[in-house]
Amino acid sequence: MTGGVVGLLAIAVVIALVGIANTLGLSVLERGREHALLRALGLTRRQLRTMLGAEAVLLSAVATLLGTGLGVVFAWAGVRALVEPAIEGAGVVLPWEQLAVVLLVSGIAALLAAVLPARRAARVAPAAGLALE
Repeated sequence: MTGGVVGLLAIAVVIALVGIANTLGLSVLERGREHALLRALGLTRRQLRTMLGAEAVLLSAVATLLGTGLGVVFAWAGVRALVEPAIEGAGVVLPWEQLAVVLLVSGIAALLAAVLPARRAARVAPAAGLALE
């Protein structure tokens, strides 16, 4: 059963990565002029890639924390409704180390998902990006 849950978690992570990459890709396309203006004002290619990577990590961290919070609330409700009536003294025990690892892995995965959109944004010359309509 644990293997099945881990497999479902892996599928959810892959779907989340595709979503983050898609969101960043659209962000790069929609904010092309903004990126070009930042580059024209002195932002280097590396700084632009770092900015987009930070955006991806923040997006991933918020989603992970929100999902973890909702999961904890639902787990607590499930334990209260199903386990406590059957087993006296049962309670929710949170694996803090595993939750921290999930947060760390989601941040790393977000950085990996941001590589291609950040490259695309950094390749556009400032003058060409400002000419986009």
